[in-house]
Amino acid sequence: MTRVGLYMLAGCALTACAPKPMSPQAARDLCLVDIADDGVSGTVGIGVGSSGTRAGAAITVTDKALRKRNLEAELADCIARRVEGRGPKPTFGITIGATT
Repeated sequence: MTRVGLYMLAGCALTACAPKPMSPQAARDLCLVDIADDGVSGTVGIGVGSSGTRAGAAITVTDKALRKRNLEAELADCIARRVEGRGPKPTFGITIGATT
């Protein structure tokens, strides 16, 4: 394959992964779900295997839980980002968990 063909193939692959622009109503529907997330989530697991029983739990806290939020401004920003095809705003957080 030629070098130009490889560049075209790579460009197509990157384009397929990029967020796509959407209608304002579809963006609003997705953004309402995103905004409802308070930034705290957790998991609990229990299992039995050949080495005995195991249990684990974890809690994740993101920047949504740590910062003061203006929901109207956050909704407007989210809709604008999605309509333009930029995708959701990135978040960061920390996960703390234990397994026995």
